[in-house]
Amino acid sequence: MKTYRHSTYRGYRGFPTRLLMRLSSVEGGFSQVHIILTGGIFLTALALSFGAQPWHLGFLAAVPHLTQIFQLIGAYLVEATGRRKLIAVLGFGISRLLWLGIPLIYLIHNPHAAIAWMLAIIITASSLGLMAGNAWTTWMADLIPESLRGRYFGFRHGAMAVVTIAVSVSGGIWLDWGGKSLGEPTALTLILAVASLSGLISVGLLGRQPDIPRPAERKAPRFRDIVASPARNREFRRALQFFLVWNVAIGFTAAFYNVHLIRELGVSFITIGLFQSINPLLGIFLFKRWGRIIDRFQIRSVLLVSGLVITTLPLIWLLPVRGHIGWIWLIAVMSGLSWTGFNLSAYTYPMRHSPRIGRSYYLAFFYIISGLGFVVSALAGGIFAQTLANWSVSPAIGGVSWQILGGRTFMVHHAMFVISATLRILALTLLFRLRDVKPEGTIALVSHIGSHVWRAASWGLPFPRWIRRRSG
Repeated sequence: MKTYRHSTYRGYRGFPTRLLMRLSSVEGGFSQVHIILTGGIFLTALALSFGAQPWHLGFLAAVPHLTQIFQLIGAYLVEATGRRKLIAVLGFGISRLLWLGIPLIYLIHNPHAAIAWMLAIIITASSLGLMAGNAWTTWMADLIPESLRGRYFGFRHGAMAVVTIAVSVSGGIWLDWGGKSLGEPTALTLILAVASLSGLISVGLLGRQPDIPRPAERKAPRFRDIVASPARNREFRRALQFFLVWNVAIGFTAAFYNVHLIRELGVSFITIGLFQSINPLLGIFLFKRWGRIIDRFQIRSVLLVSGLVITTLPLIWLLPVRGHIGWIWLIAVMSGLSWTGFNLSAYTYPMRHSPRIGRSYYLAFFYIISGLGFVVSALAGGIFAQTLANWSVSPAIGGVSWQILGGRTFMVHHAMFVISATLRILALTLLFRLRDVKPEGTIALVSHIGSHVWRAASWGLPFPRWIRRRSG
């Protein structure tokens, strides 16, 4: 790890800061292995192996947002007890141990009972993980000196992106080979074993990091006050409205991209692993660039420009067909370019418009309410896909020729992609209600990005002056 000029800082009770940051980086790597192997394509494959129906998949996608209430419970426990290390270690430890119970579900021969047990374990694990995550965030904020915090967490996120790529690809290779050689249940069981082991190693490394006791509040705030304060903040409320509607648009199809790749396009797990690695790979190179853009331009402009690109992605999903999946690589690149900036802006905006005192409650409230949009939409998407599971519009029905996208069959997933794109456009209109104090807005941002794209595509030729004049 890079040696910082501030490495002479001795940290808490003489614990070397440099050693602490190295320990935390290694812990983050093991934690990321657990997160990747218990989510994404691996979670979809697990659910399908238990015979999950579309509405089960929609519910599964909603779980991380459905359990956001535990962020608020975590914040309450931190403020009430001050025992952040204890809350983080216990919460993460129990959460990751629970995943070892999922392979036992293969012994249950009733598919409905098996799915119910799987969902119960995942909901419990997610709830405990979110509660522990709130405690971990405030704990690390006190352990890492402010002068090193930005560079350190930037390095940590980059390292975790590398782990994401390695685990996604190697996990995909294992599922393709192990699923054929040993059977899918055995292959998935071994993946869950590796995930739990990695998660427990990360908890052990957390336990070696020093605690900083925090005095508990003499009087815990009332729930009414926790809710009322953010609700009175007009700019915070407007941002919440946008992200609520945006999550409705995103959640409707969130569970079905992996299903579409596996069942409709016949894509192998290794290809899906490579596909899903492009986003974090681009994030490694673009994270700092987007950060500088956010520091210079209006955040709502960054949300608008990146959001417009994200809005086109569901429509491009209409183009790939079995045997001709080249379009998914364009989707992967566009997704990595746009979601990196959007997510960084989405993380920054509520922090900028929440007060320093009580911020943990503001952010917990923000993620709970905006997450409700995702929950409702994901459940609606699951029911929609379940109801119209066998619906399709083929190139020829009853002697009538339907020339849809060059004769492709239009299925329920395609209809969902179109609905999601439409909802995203509606959500973006709410951005015009947000306020931003920075003078450089959308036109200046588009000109800035365009000049960099032009320079890269034209080997350094100057950007056209007439465009620069219009953007000024």
